[in-house]
Order: sequence, then C-alpha cells, then structure tokens
Amino acid sequence: MAFEHRVKLFISENHRLIVAALVLVGVLCLVGAGYVFSTPTTQTITEETDRQTFETRADPSALVTRQTALYEQGERLDNRSVYFLSASPSMTFDVETTVPADVPVRLNHRLELEIRGVRDGQEFYRSTETLLEANETVTDGQFTASETVNVSALRGELQTLRASTEGVGEFEIRLSQTVQYETESYEGTLVSTVPFVIDGRSYYLEETVEAEQVESMSVQRQVTEPPNPLEYGGFALVGLLLLGVAVLARDLDDRIDTEELRTRIVHDRHDEWISRGEFPTNSQKQYISILTLEDLVDVAIDTNRRVIHDPQIDAYAVIDSSEIYYYAIEEVAADEWLDI
Repeated sequence: MAFEHRVKLFISENHRLIVAALVLVGVLCLVGAGYVFSTPTTQTITEETDRQTFETRADPSALVTRQTALYEQGERLDNRSVYFLSASPSMTFDVETTVPADVPVRLNHRLELEIRGVRDGQEFYRSTETLLEANETVTDGQFTASETVNVSALRGELQTLRASTEGVGEFEIRLSQTVQYETESYEGTLVSTVPFVIDGRSYYLEETVEAEQVESMSVQRQVTEPPNPLEYGGFALVGLLLLGVAVLARDLDDRIDTEELRTRIVHDRHDEWISRGEFPTNSQKQYISILTLEDLVDVAIDTNRRVIHDPQIDAYAVIDSSEIYYYAIEEVAADEWLDI
C-alpha cells in the first residue's frame, strides 16, 4: 500500500498543477481532433492516361508441295516446331501489326533475312536481304502483309559460303522484323530478331517473331482524402477522458487527509518497529504527545522499544517506564480515550 499512499500524497501536494496539466492536455487533444477533422490530407498521385498498345508478329507457315509420309500435298503447316525441305522447300511469313484503331498511325515495316559469318565472336561476313518493306498510314488499327522465302535456295547459298571458307568460322541466319510507328502522341520502334536454323534437310525458327510496346502518359492530380474517424475520434476521446479526470481530481484534494497519508507512509516504512496493541487507560504514567509518527519511531529506536499501534483510536505509542510517548492523527479523540 506504500506506493498507493505515495501517489495520493503526490496528487494532494501537486493538486492544482496536475489539474491544470490535465485540462491543458485535454484541451489540446480536442483542438487536435478539430484540426484533423477540418483539414483533410491531400496527396499527389500519378495516373497513366491515353494508354495505347502497339504490337507486331510474323507467323511462319509452309505449303506442302511434295507428297511425303508425314504430310499430304497441298497441306499448309502453321507455326510448327520444325519443317522439312523434302515436303516444303519454301516458308511464308504472315506479318500482322495491331495499333490503336481510333487514331491514324504511320507505319514503316521492314522484314529482313541476314546471314552472318562469325569466327571467335568476331563478324567477318554479312549479307542482308529485305523480304518486306512497306510505308503506310493505318486508320483501322491493323496492317497485314505476307512474304515467302525459298529456303531450299537459301540452303544452297549457305553451303556455298561454307565451302568458300573451307570450314573456317560459322555462318548463322537471323530473321529480323522492325516496325516504326508514329502518332500525334507517340512514336517508337518494335524490333524482333530470332535465329533461323537450317539443319541438313530441316529448318525452323528458334523463337517467335513478335514484339509489343505499351505507350501511356503520366498525369499527376491532387486527391483529398476524408478525415480518418479513428484519428480525430481518438484525439477527441482522449481529450474528453482527460477533462473528466481533471474534474474528478479537482475535488480529490478535499477528500484526502495529507497528514494521515504521511502517517501511513511512515507506518509502512518502519513497519518492523510497530506492533499492534491497546493503550492502557487511566494509567498513572505521564503521556507525552509527539508531533509526527516518524519522530515517535525515532523515540522507539533511541529507547530500544517498539511502537504500539492501537487501531481502535488510530494512535501510536512508545511505553517507557514512567512515560507514554504517543502520536494520534485525531489527537482530540485520542485524548478523550486516554482520559487526559
């Protein structure tokens, strides 16, 4: 109970300061709640607008011109993983480019077949054949074209080049598609380059010929967020609680007996020197009143005696051979009890 007594004594001794602090903090919390409620936060966000997509692809296919065990003559093979010269000596590329349909788009298409000779990572030969080149303005959102490559003739050219180098270095073929686009708002380039492999009597593309680009504009705008009820409500609740505590603490001083609290604190601190008992009444001994319990405990320590606590009259005493040293919170009541 010592801590509780000390807290009550501290409140009693600093009563006005504590009440003023509670009122001040409570008012500040209410003002803060009003400020949060009346001034919503504003933040800048970035949005993507006028989003437009540009994409292109070249799908390979081959017409079967010779009857084989695999395919029927006249059959068209689309997007296969491998083709055979014995069945289809030529490959067709169907180019399709998709752009926004609500605006005119200027397009420049170029489909090229490139042969490179490379040794130790260094290029020593290059030839480029343009398969398709077109410049058009598209208004319906789509451009299509088709071009056929004689793979059998390309294989013969590749064999001639390899024979010319007598096995020094390597030759590789690449298919490259480049699409340049331009609108009132955007311009850019779509590029796709993939290896074109001729391996003996078969040929194939190692990857899909396709490219895509999404264009947009960044626009910043201010967004006002409504006040958060948890924020202003929390401030308001804390403010009201503090003001309520201040009202309760305002009258607390009248209900606290500081002298009694000090006595309780001293009692707790010197509890080992105090014993419960009853004072002798109508005694012939001389009664000597001590001003504080702490002074009475000092008398007990000096005389090597114990302090007797009589809870009936809430009084303390040290009984000596001829004197009774005593202290009582209610001194009048104790004097009447002791008949002095």
